[in-house]
Amino acid sequence: MSAKGKVLFVYNLRKRGAAAAAAAGERWCLERGIPAHTTPRREIELDGVELVVAIGGDGTLLRVAGAIFPREVPIFGVNVGGALGFLSVGGAEALVPALEGYAAGKYRIERRMRLSLELGERTFSALNDVVFVGPGAYRFTELSVRCRREEVLSFAGDGLVVATPTGSTAYALSAGGPLLHPEVAAMLLVPLSPHALDLRPVVLPPEGEVEVEARYPVQVFVDGDRVGRLKRGERARIARARAHTLLVRFPEQEGFFSRVRACFGG
Repeated sequence: MSAKGKVLFVYNLRKRGAAAAAAAGERWCLERGIPAHTTPRREIELDGVELVVAIGGDGTLLRVAGAIFPREVPIFGVNVGGALGFLSVGGAEALVPALEGYAAGKYRIERRMRLSLELGERTFSALNDVVFVGPGAYRFTELSVRCRREEVLSFAGDGLVVATPTGSTAYALSAGGPLLHPEVAAMLLVPLSPHALDLRPVVLPPEGEVEVEARYPVQVFVDGDRVGRLKRGERARIARARAHTLLVRFPEQEGFFSRVRACFGG
């Protein structure tokens, strides 16, 4: 950690203990002459920032990573308040050891692929997934999915998950999709409760653009946040984003499959 680079602690106001953990991290840095600042999740300013620490849970890390995109600033997450912490380095007790490891250069960077979504005139980016879900309580929709001008899927059901390898451990996993190691570059398509017996998840190369056409209205979510909807006949386009999320990993952290077993069993 350079003497000039600032550490930004971004905390989730809704998570008990998050603000206190951020203050403790800031205090540790300032006592060692390292510039640092704390801020709530929705007030992020990156000037001079070398490292971002997201304090809350995986949802906090996802939203902070989205807020700093397309800047490729290293980030790690700290889990507080009982939130799911699959992507984090650990609980609040892991914060200071992580800062010590980063300051000593004992870390590595994982470049995590992101998705870019074109929805009408607007563009969004996802670290985990873009999800299409039918409206209302019944969640029914009909979708056609194409890649490189070839139809890949056409079905009726609850919807579709388009996931990165990082997102393969999230909604896509719950829907029966495969695990993709984070070092794999690919896009994963997972139908949600399809009304068909022969549909399976599909893994696509990252270079192709995926086009999703709504044959029945559908809601669109990016990393869990609703961003819009498609009317019948409208289309959304998904491709590999031009920038990555840089996750900081430390030697003492468990490997990918060990973390999967620890969080999800098996």
